Order: sequence, then structure tokens, then C-alpha cells
Amino acid sequence: MAFLSDSCTFHELTDDILAACQPFSCGNEDLDDFFAHDATRYAHFLMGKTYCFRSGSDPSKIVCALTISNDSIRIYDLPRSRRDHMKSLTHHEKPLRRYPGVLIGRLGVSRDFAGQGIGSEALQFIKGWFFSSSNKTGCRFVIVDAVNEPQVIAFYEKNDFLCLFSSEEQEFLYTGGKKGQPVVLTTRLMYYDLLEMRK
Repeated sequence: MAFLSDSCTFHELTDDILAACQPFSCGNEDLDDFFAHDATRYAHFLMGKTYCFRSGSDPSKIVCALTISNDSIRIYDLPRSRRDHMKSLTHHEKPLRRYPGVLIGRLGVSRDFAGQGIGSEALQFIKGWFFSSSNKTGCRFVIVDAVNEPQVIAFYEKNDFLCLFSSEEQEFLYTGGKKGQPVVLTTRLMYYDLLEMRK
């Protein structure tokens, strides 16, 4: 039994819904502030759309919120081994410089519903949504800039996301770092291949 699909309703997060609901808190101040004050402005300027699941038994409670936007994985400037690997996943009729995807920009689960697997359910929902034939654009990957903390990386790995780079040093150089500088990454670029849904 899936809690989000069976016990919640799905909505675009709007000012009206925010006004009708209790304040959403996932325990991360940055995320809480984004959903409360910035999410609808992102939508207004077409920079990302935020959605939420509301409790079916108490619609004033937001169980989970997520923000998505269009994105892609740049192929042309990856290290050769990574570039060859990513190319091996797709067709070879016409080389592409970027592979299309959807970015999960924000994802938060209410503290009242933490520890129940709802974050994983939300990821599964996103995968199914963009793999569905009703999706009106090409979308090969679900992409996330995961906070570079062991528990966060482990969460996405548990949900079959892979790091695009095999090492933090590779990713550091890819994102503009210079050789010889200390390798400092606040996030890791991770992806899920939607063709895995066919299995």
C-alpha cells in the first residue's frame, strides 16, 4: 500500500493552498523557507513548478512537497570514460550534446510523516510521471543535485540513482574547480535512467 497514492491528494502548490494549509516543515530551514515564500514565484517566472501531496484525512496538512524543472546532462565535456558510458545508454543515430531530463530541485517530507518511506514514494511517483506516455516531451533521466552528505547520497542510491561521476575530484573539475585546489563539493550530481522502468 502506497501512502501518497492511497491516502493523499496531489496538487500544484499555489498561494491559495499555502493559505489553506498549516505551515509546512520538513526540518530543513532552507527548504521550509523555499516552499513557504519562493516556490510560487519560481512558478510565476517559469523557473520550476512545485507540487504537493495533501493528507486525505486532513487537507490542511501538506505531507510532501517537490519542485521540478527541465534540465539535461551535458555529455560533450564529460571525461571520456563517463562520456562513453553515457553514450552507451542511448541510441547512436545522431550524437547529442545533451541528454534530456527533469531536475528535482527541491524535495521535502513533513516532519509529521518522516520515517515512513514517503520520500522514496515521491521519487517513484516522479519516475512514473515522466516515464508515462502522457508526458509530452522527451525525458530520459531524472536528475538531482543531492546534498553531499552520506545519508542523503545513500537515500538516492537506495532509490536507484547513480552518481554521474565516479569520484568527487572528477565532478569538482567538471563544475569549474581547478587542479590542485582542495576538492569541496556541497552537492553530487546524480541521475536515474527512466528506461529502467521498462524492467
